[in-house]
Amino acid sequence: MQPNQKHKLDRRVQRTVQSLRTALLELIKEKNYDDISIEEITERANVGRATFYLHFKDKEDLLLEEFTEIMDVRAQALSEIPFSEWLANSDDGSGENKPLRPLLLVFQHIHDHSELYYLPVQSANASKIVERIRKVTTEAIVKFVENKMQTDPIPLLFEVPIEFFAAFFSGALVSIVSWWIKEDMRHTPEEVTTMFRSLFFGGAQDTLGLQPGAK
Repeated sequence: MQPNQKHKLDRRVQRTVQSLRTALLELIKEKNYDDISIEEITERANVGRATFYLHFKDKEDLLLEEFTEIMDVRAQALSEIPFSEWLANSDDGSGENKPLRPLLLVFQHIHDHSELYYLPVQSANASKIVERIRKVTTEAIVKFVENKMQTDPIPLLFEVPIEFFAAFFSGALVSIVSWWIKEDMRHTPEEVTTMFRSLFFGGAQDTLGLQPGAK
């Protein structure tokens, strides 16, 4: 196959996958996730069933494709923020605790895409989906931390394996997001950020060997 032919084929595959993902997200807004069939997804995307199964084994696999890309994009964006901002003291001298900016970006994103994150709560296959989301999240966090250790001037002195830290963080994050959604997101992203930070990051600072506000 000539290079230009392969490029056209790759672009065609990308368009097909994107059409399927768009179709699933549109259907999620219209009906219960568990009631969505592969036939509905392929009809909405104008793609044959055989083509769907060429790329994905089921709709959960398609859903995880979306989550994986989201996590990769967010992890890349967050990796560009100095680690000191993640562990900085939230008291700016005004006597009020301000939400940590990098973490606030995470919860704002979840709030703005709540229909996607609501799926693990509403689905009858919740445990299966949550476990796969937890795995994707953990892998994204491992990549994020490894990147920060190579690029950030702050030395990270882990007392536990990176994978352990990532599993702990992702488990806490997934659980809090599930709780937040079940509460109908009555707390603002700023409030959730402040609560999450107060419970999680104190121990993280000790484990990383960093002091609040380290430069």
